[in-house]
Amino acid sequence: MFNNNKQVGRTRVNWNHDSKKTKKTHVQQKKINETQMDKLYQLQEQFFKEGMNSLEYRNYVQEKINDKMFYYRKLSEEDFSKLQQRYRRLVQEKENKVNELLESRKRNKRQKKLFKEKKKKIIYEQKKKMIGQLFKVISESNVQGMNKKGIGLSDDPDLWKETKKGLFAGGRYPEKADKKWIKVYQKIESPVSAHLFDFHSHDELNQHVLNC
Repeated sequence: MFNNNKQVGRTRVNWNHDSKKTKKTHVQQKKINETQMDKLYQLQEQFFKEGMNSLEYRNYVQEKINDKMFYYRKLSEEDFSKLQQRYRRLVQEKENKVNELLESRKRNKRQKKLFKEKKKKIIYEQKKKMIGQLFKVISESNVQGMNKKGIGLSDDPDLWKETKKGLFAGGRYPEKADKKWIKVYQKIESPVSAHLFDFHSHDELNQHVLNC
C-alpha cells in the first residue's frame, strides 16, 4: 500500500527550499581603497600626457603643498621625493623612446643614402662596360658611316650624349645585316637602367645591388 501521510517527503522539500534561499546569484566585488598617493599617480599620468616636464611638475607639486591643497597637504618629504622620481622616470622613458625612434630613422636614412650611392656606382660601371662593348662590336662590323675606331670618343657614361653624336660619321647608313651593335646601343639608350643588366624591372636591379 502507498503511504498517504502528508508529512512524507516534507523534509526533502524543505531542504530544497532552503537551498534556494541561501544560493548566491551574484559575486560581490571588493572595494579598492584608493590611497592619497594612488590619486597623485593618476594625476601624474594626466600631466605627463599634457607634456609637463620634470621641473614644471616639481614646481607644481611644491606650490600645491604650500597652498595646502587637499591631496598634497599631508605629503611627507619621502612622498614628495617618490613623486619626483616617478615623474622623472616617466619623462626619461619617453625621451629614450623618442631618441631610439630618431636614431632608427637616422640609420634608415643613412642606409638609403648608401644604397643609392652603391646603385649609382654599379649602374655607372655597367654602362661604361656597355659603351666599351659597343665600340668593340662596331669596330668588328662591316658597318659604314660610323666612327668604327672610336677616335676621340669616351666610354665615360657622363659624356654619353656627346659620345653618341661622334659615333655617326655620316655617309651611308649601315645595312640590316650589320646592325648587331643596335642591341647594345638600345640598352645604353634605354631610360630603364635595369636593361643594362638584362633585367626587366627596378626590383630585379635593386636585388642585384643588394647582392653585390
